[in-house]
Amino acid sequence: MLKGWERRSSIFFQAGKGCDGYFTHEGLLVQPEKVIELFEENLPGNAIAAFGFDNATTHQKHSEDVFSAHKAPKFPKIWPKKNGQQGCKIRDSYVPNKHPQSLYFPDDHLQYLGYVKGMVVILQERGFDNVAKLPAQCEKFKYQDSQPGMCCCHHILFNQPDFKAQKPALEELIEPHGSLVFFYPKFHCELNFIEQC
Repeated sequence: MLKGWERRSSIFFQAGKGCDGYFTHEGLLVQPEKVIELFEENLPGNAIAAFGFDNATTHQKHSEDVFSAHKAPKFPKIWPKKNGQQGCKIRDSYVPNKHPQSLYFPDDHLQYLGYVKGMVVILQERGFDNVAKLPAQCEKFKYQDSQPGMCCCHHILFNQPDFKAQKPALEELIEPHGSLVFFYPKFHCELNFIEQC
């Protein structure tokens, strides 16, 4: 047994309202961090770890500072808000030519100081001129016209290269350490081999 492996990556958690609550996305990120730390301490430089996750919603969630095309406001707004207070600042993005694009108005903007730009302004800066006339989102997020992806602001933004390329928070956490991340295909949880262990 390698020295140091007596430190465990297991997290003991009592699920339920009267106990530890429920395993959240933030809690999920703690365990891979512990595993990576143990892995790098005991196998420095000569091994690659592979992390496999099922397709649970918490595994596919993006970092808190990522601007969600699905939840984005159409017009300028204080964003994001959590429990009535301003949440974590959204990270910059980039336009298709790879130039950075701030998703906030500049600090010297008199009308919208501290506001996120909203989908209309973000898309206008990317060359989409008539987006202000489009709805923010199609009903039930389904295409409504013959030109797929151009029916509402959400679809146009969702199909932008930087939004399509956004990785889940688990990948952003693990890949910089030189480890691999993969997600199992969607199937019934009882068919997942880990359930048999």
